[in-house]
Amino acid sequence: MKDMFGRRPPLLVDVSPPAAAPGEFVDAQIVARRPVDRVSAAHVEWGYTNFYRYHWAGRTDSAMAPTNDSLWLVDQVYAGNTGDRDADEWVKVVEEQLPVVDGVFAGGSARFRVPSWAPASSPELVRWSCRVILERAGRDVDVHGDFSVRVRRTESAPPDGGVERIAGDAQTVLEIDLATTVCVAGEPIRGQVRVMPTVNLPDGDVAVCWQRCRDSHPLTRRPSRGGSVDGPILTVAKPVPLRAGVGVALPFELPLPVDAAPTARAVHSSMRWFVQARMFYAGFTGPLTERVVHPIVVVNDP
Repeated sequence: MKDMFGRRPPLLVDVSPPAAAPGEFVDAQIVARRPVDRVSAAHVEWGYTNFYRYHWAGRTDSAMAPTNDSLWLVDQVYAGNTGDRDADEWVKVVEEQLPVVDGVFAGGSARFRVPSWAPASSPELVRWSCRVILERAGRDVDVHGDFSVRVRRTESAPPDGGVERIAGDAQTVLEIDLATTVCVAGEPIRGQVRVMPTVNLPDGDVAVCWQRCRDSHPLTRRPSRGGSVDGPILTVAKPVPLRAGVGVALPFELPLPVDAAPTARAVHSSMRWFVQARMFYAGFTGPLTERVVHPIVVVNDP
């Protein structure tokens, strides 16, 4: 590995095993390609890089600064003035010192136990690392060795809450029943949509999809307004006759991507998942589309 200027770093940080679950240990071997001199202090930081988005409102000394809040509220975006940006922050969990002899660092080792609360690794949220920092009279050395945190289904609690209506007038009551609310990336989500019309209605089409939400909550910056991503639509049944008081249960099997980012909460951002069910009514004069969601937990290790 080389830095942005094409130079090889003077240290190699090798973390093993490459993946671990909460409660397990990982070990780091810090190998100096050559002894590093003029070192005043050396230490290891175990932690993670947390990815998030924030709302940038321009320079505070800009002439536009007094209007930034009002512009944000009305979705006015001007080049160089405002907008949402990607960022990341290092979150230190544990720090320990490394030996330095007569100002020379020649290598070392460290061990880390993954905390029970550790957010699972994903490109969208968290990258766990062993970070080695050498403070020198010249250029400091800052090198990372990465590893993954994998969370198992058995180690995850079910999500809080149940079905929530997010659109429609509930003229048809939709309920989502799931075989399990803790789902593994790459495995299907199995369940059923229960449909109960409260009045006679036009026939409807029932579909489901997964929904992923990344929430940004940086400690020192204004968070972006976030957003959700809906997965591919899976049609469960159509047309469905809708007669008052006559219910029907419609089973489904919804694929979940193998690279689905696990449910997690980190310092500056979080990842949440839902199953969404929707009812489209036939005709142009039918009631509003009904939409409900049910929270799930996604893990990255069976």
